[in-house]
Amino acid sequence: MRILITGARGFAGRHLAAELLAHGHTPLLQDITPAHDAELFPGWTGDLRDAADVRRAVHRLQPEAAVHLAGLSFVPQSWTQPVDCFSVNVLGTLNLLEAFRLEAPQARLLVVSTAEVYGRPPRLARLTEDAPLQPLTPYAVSKAAAEQMALLYAGRHGLPTLVARPRNHIGPGQARYFVAATFAEQLARIALGRAEPVIRVGNLASERDFADVRDVVRAYRLLLERGRPGTAYNIASAGPVSIRVLLEILCREAGVQPRIEVDPERLRPADHPPVLATDRIHRDVGWQPGIPLEQSLHDLYQDIRDVLRASA
Repeated sequence: MRILITGARGFAGRHLAAELLAHGHTPLLQDITPAHDAELFPGWTGDLRDAADVRRAVHRLQPEAAVHLAGLSFVPQSWTQPVDCFSVNVLGTLNLLEAFRLEAPQARLLVVSTAEVYGRPPRLARLTEDAPLQPLTPYAVSKAAAEQMALLYAGRHGLPTLVARPRNHIGPGQARYFVAATFAEQLARIALGRAEPVIRVGNLASERDFADVRDVVRAYRLLLERGRPGTAYNIASAGPVSIRVLLEILCREAGVQPRIEVDPERLRPADHPPVLATDRIHRDVGWQPGIPLEQSLHDLYQDIRDVLRASA
């Protein structure tokens, strides 16, 4: 299939392009910023908030499917820039849905949301996709609105549209303002002798469910190939781990034991996300996570260390 990836230059987008190529698909790459290798892949550079431009691009490219990854995904930024968050995440999604409705109504469209739409309900049982949405940040509210529009278009207009609700994902190439990557960068600088043996952290008692980005994009591919339109799917690993465990694994990987200092700018109240049920995606497309956390962190650390060495 000719598969459009929005936000193709982002963390997940780069891994998804490789996943699609490896399985015989043709990626069509969209991003707001131009790329040096743009001539190697069809696609377009543009802003999804420009409805006319999005429609022209979909008309020209005629994709057979799409994975909508583009958006603002850093939760703290949604508090400081809520207007940008909503215009990109909600209006951008609506423009894409309209373009597909008008120009490629048979194409399968996977809108990537987030497990943050569930909020923080009591952890009494695993949450299925039918659990109520209780978003607690501007980012989560914007993603809940975007995914509900996608499901509405599936029901109202018959578009073969699906929704993915992934948990946090990690792996090589992740932006360094996310927790695992910022730990890995600090530790790599210490190991390379470029920083004092001190690491600055937030709340180590918080928990997160980390899935490897390569497992996540495999789920996206399988959903495009075999998922049920009009359906939402959870994507998660085996369960949450504490940020302290994450740091301990990365310290072993780096071979350093730094002094830990709490940075007030990074400190947030401890939270414990609920466990997500992934029975639906396993039943419908056969997906389950395959890359253990230790491997994800190893690859993330090695990638960041190699970049730092090359920049010396």
